[in-house]
Amino acid sequence: MSSSQNPNNQPLSPTETPLVALNITTQINEKLIPSTFPQWRAQFEALLIGYDLLDYVTGVSVCPSSDDTPEYALQKTHWVQQDKLILSAILASTSTTITPLIATAKTSHETWKKLNHMYASRSRMQAMQLKEEITLIQKENRSIPEYLHVVKALADEIALIDHPISNDDLTLYILNGLGSDFREIVVPIRAREKF
Repeated sequence: MSSSQNPNNQPLSPTETPLVALNITTQINEKLIPSTFPQWRAQFEALLIGYDLLDYVTGVSVCPSSDDTPEYALQKTHWVQQDKLILSAILASTSTTITPLIATAKTSHETWKKLNHMYASRSRMQAMQLKEEITLIQKENRSIPEYLHVVKALADEIALIDHPISNDDLTLYILNGLGSDFREIVVPIRAREKF
């Protein structure tokens, strides 16, 4: 916006801020199914952050209460329109098995809460399974690059579920899985104060 359109360089009011319609088919890789919730949520959150819309789904941005003035009426209308565009994007990005479970939600925040409630506990169980897998992983007959790739993929998957593994713990898991063939390398690394 040029300074001639906004001579005081004041921030735009909510009613002057353009509505953002999300093109989910080009911006989200796949529809939400129960097993892809962590990846879907990470991708959807990144999209909302990019458009400065995350506050709608988190509940930080709430619908302005109307006090019968035209300005509040416009702000409320703008908020409702933007929220419905986000809600529509969420619905469009879910599989046909999930959409009916959230279709009665009135706001994007309500939908977001329902999805997190339905799938976050599953994500925690999945994180526990993945953490067990990463603690028990062994190099076996894999090459070192293959082994490191498998460990990194597990760590990334765990991080997507909001349970990131520290670099020190990751190093220990890698060293523990190398086996006796790498004892001469592992012992001095473990003896170091910092990884």
